[in-house]
Amino acid sequence: MRTTVQEALQTAMLMLASAALFAVFFQFNAWIFSALEYRSGINWVFLPSGFRVILVLILGLPGAVGIMLGTWYIDRMDLSNEFIWLALCNGLVSGWTPWLTLKWFEKRKMISLHLNDMTVQQLLNFTMVYAAANALAHHGIWLLLHRVNINGWVDVWPMFVGDMTGALLMLYAWKLLLKFVKQGLPLPKK
Repeated sequence: MRTTVQEALQTAMLMLASAALFAVFFQFNAWIFSALEYRSGINWVFLPSGFRVILVLILGLPGAVGIMLGTWYIDRMDLSNEFIWLALCNGLVSGWTPWLTLKWFEKRKMISLHLNDMTVQQLLNFTMVYAAANALAHHGIWLLLHRVNINGWVDVWPMFVGDMTGALLMLYAWKLLLKFVKQGLPLPKK
């Protein structure tokens, strides 16, 4: 019984940490790439997209739920007005699209179940399909719920490019960070 409670608490902490990290990365992206914003909610470089991929690959379901919660936190002002369904669906799409894409890849044995065994090609394919699925899902929801000033056939492309670019930048930065951690950081000479 104690293990179950402990596992539940650990999972909840992973979800909350994922939510907080995703929200921070979202704000960081808005600050550093504000000049590359195509429209509200659409950027030519979107680093949180890469963070979604990393969270889902490492944490799985808790990462997806954390992304959803983080998106709801980001859209919290819309949760109390007439845009509540749009805000709720944004969170669902943001969190569940990378996880469902991963499950789709796993079912078709197109991606390794372990990060150590994952090839660059598998990761690139996953990232590309995820970026396309995310852009299409967001724009589908936005069109369905009549989000203002959206041209789905045009706006989907900058979101796809932004998600792909952001994911690749984050994944390569993550790979570089892991390389330094594995090798150990050089110590200053005395």
